[in-house]
Amino acid sequence: MGSPACVIVSRGFSHSGRAIARRQGYGGLPIVEMDHPLAAPARETLKPKADAVVAEVVHALTGDARVLRAEFAEKKFRGPENLCPK
Repeated sequence: MGSPACVIVSRGFSHSGRAIARRQGYGGLPIVEMDHPLAAPARETLKPKADAVVAEVVHALTGDARVLRAEFAEKKFRGPENLCPK
């Protein structure tokens, strides 16, 4: 992974995205997880969510590639909530 790259996924797909990236040999691919759904009825609710995603994308695209691979290989995702009943 020589050039800057990242993938943005909805929280419901973050674990799948990581598994697919690892199987393809990209275990340290920067994967940016966003809330699902990102949309919100009020701008003041949506803006902080969008700002957080943008900040992480900028970090993933401008950081040192070796550092990013290590950081994102160990990143813990929140994953989907309420996927399976308890």
